[in-house]
Amino acid sequence: MSSQLPLFLREHAPFLLFILLVVGALGLELLVRRLVVTRLKERLVADAAVITVVSLALFGAGWQLSDYYKEWVFRELLRNTAILVAALHLTRAVHLLTGKRGRKKLLPYLAFIVAYLLSLFFLFPPVQNAQVLVWSVRLKKLFIFLGATAVVWEIGETLKNEFVARIFRLSSTTAMLLLFGLWEVNYLNFNFKTLIGIAIIVFLTAVFTFAYSKGIPELVKRVCKELPQQDSKVVENNLKSLLTVLYLILLVKLLSGFSNLGSLFDKLENAYLIKTDLVKISVGNIITFGTLAVILFNLLNIVKKLIKLTFPKERREVEGGSAEALIFNLGVLFNSIILLSTLGITWKVILPIAGTLGVGLGFGLQTIMNNYVSGFILLFSKKLKVGDIVELPSVSVSTLGSTSPSVFGKVEDIGILSTIIRTNDGVEISIPNSSFISSPIVNFSLKDPYVRLKIPVGVAYSSDPKEVKRLLEEVIEELPYTVRFLPKMVRFEELGDSALIFRAIFWIDVRKDMWVRNIISDFYFRAWYKLKEAGVEIPFPQNDVWFRNSLKVEIERPNLPKEES
Repeated sequence: MSSQLPLFLREHAPFLLFILLVVGALGLELLVRRLVVTRLKERLVADAAVITVVSLALFGAGWQLSDYYKEWVFRELLRNTAILVAALHLTRAVHLLTGKRGRKKLLPYLAFIVAYLLSLFFLFPPVQNAQVLVWSVRLKKLFIFLGATAVVWEIGETLKNEFVARIFRLSSTTAMLLLFGLWEVNYLNFNFKTLIGIAIIVFLTAVFTFAYSKGIPELVKRVCKELPQQDSKVVENNLKSLLTVLYLILLVKLLSGFSNLGSLFDKLENAYLIKTDLVKISVGNIITFGTLAVILFNLLNIVKKLIKLTFPKERREVEGGSAEALIFNLGVLFNSIILLSTLGITWKVILPIAGTLGVGLGFGLQTIMNNYVSGFILLFSKKLKVGDIVELPSVSVSTLGSTSPSVFGKVEDIGILSTIIRTNDGVEISIPNSSFISSPIVNFSLKDPYVRLKIPVGVAYSSDPKEVKRLLEEVIEELPYTVRFLPKMVRFEELGDSALIFRAIFWIDVRKDMWVRNIISDFYFRAWYKLKEAGVEIPFPQNDVWFRNSLKVEIERPNLPKEES
């Protein structure tokens, strides 16, 4: 008995050493987390990173130690044990990141443990039945698939956007089903290299989850703090979309490099849908087209918002907005050329088609091309900028049941085909770009935003004109809208039929105070109380009637009762 124990220890030294490594790694992990991680700001992320590194180290050590076994059974036993330990550690890392609680947390652990027990059943079968062993292998694969899917779904729960989380779950589940199917038909073989790739993917997924849920919002908060909230949200959403696409690209590259799926991807890339001397479109071209389209337009949306930060704060809304519109219009044209060439459509194809259909497209797309070119003319001529206050006298629009003879408002966006103007009623009107070229427009803020108001005031003839002038000047000074450094005056303009007509003249910043009718109303309120307090009468129209001939006036007495008479 005593002689058999050293023999057992020698034969199973790799397995026993692996167990000692697991215990030692757990102790080292606790020590590192207590001494180092507790001092870090993002403690959960650091904890998950430490656990992930430990799991990868244990997995690599277990796989290498298994090579010392000569017998296949014990070699596979140690490898399956290493895979189980790594899977449990990685699942724990994901739980730390997601903060998941409850019984559902146990599902991936149970799935991986059942898969390990089924592998033991296959390695040490109680019955020698080929059909039973085949089903044990299939059930093992199924439970591994269920455990991995549960972990992936937990990662999806960290995404705050419900739509993005739903898309992530759907795409990840589809990918897992595809991998499971390939594994089931033995097209995908899991070896040491493949498992290393999966471990890297899990680590990469953890990094992606942290960057998506915390990293990008914090980055946008710091970089875009001077931008409007709406622009910051656009930058954040496009950065998240760009990060997701880059994550998927790395995922495919890792699967290709660490498994035999590379040959499958090569077959898809070379599966041509159209193949001629001029046009060659394959499944790979279409995938590349879609991926590159998302990347290019995400970058375009990010750059067009961040370009505003290069302008001083006082000029950011006007000049930055115009630069944003120009970059977007040029970017759409540039991206379209790149994407067409990616799809396999070159100028050799475009030019003959354009020549053949030129006449038809010229008539059919005349309005569209007119608006598109007009947009560039507006941006390059700088006659119209984002943030300008404009009025289009020749454009009549019906909104909310009322028809306005002209459009007055603020330019919100100069798009590819139309310009958005927001009126004082909060209505956004889309006007074709060609309307700004072919019709006259009034731009109240072309060179500067200062506009002069002239408000008439009538007082009675009995009033002292100098006193009235002084009172109205005080009203102008009290108004918060008055531009102080520009001249202001009260002009005695007319001896009217029923009143002395004065005109209050002062300047306003139309970009800050575009509610002109409210300013006029505020002026009249203040002027009325100021004049009434000083005893100045505000007259109403009166007419004196003169008769050339003498008039005979007869007064009829009413018929009163006798008692009263």
